[in-house]
Amino acid sequence: MNITIDQAEQLPAQIHELSKQAQKEGFDLIDRLIEEYDSGKNQFNQPGEFLLFVYDDEKLIACGGLNQQWNENQIDSRIGRVRRFYVLPKYRKQGVGKQLLQHLEKNARPNFSALCLSVDNKSAAHFYQKQNYVFVENHPNYSYFKYLL
Repeated sequence: MNITIDQAEQLPAQIHELSKQAQKEGFDLIDRLIEEYDSGKNQFNQPGEFLLFVYDDEKLIACGGLNQQWNENQIDSRIGRVRRFYVLPKYRKQGVGKQLLQHLEKNARPNFSALCLSVDNKSAAHFYQKQNYVFVENHPNYSYFKYLL
């Protein structure tokens, strides 16, 4: 494996192949990423936001982004939200997701003191727990939280 992580200036052409793989698993998060990005609803371009893509040589194998966290009608300025995090099944449990999340956290530190995310998948929940994210019960906006120290 020759893994590289790049910050996106635009969606790569291979994003549709990643979407097909996610759909096979019953996930629509890449479809939503494409739809929101193309419509301008979410292009990960607000202060502190970014979108990362992971490649094995030239092949797109994962993605993950960071948005500002909104609470009610306002931005929670020191909390970032991990969004659209996906790793191809073939690359799971090989450190790709961990490497991507660590890169995301490192780039988040200048702008955010904590990160949050929502997960409704047991294996994803287990992954985030191993990365020191704490389950938050009954929060209306997210299910996992981590302080960036």
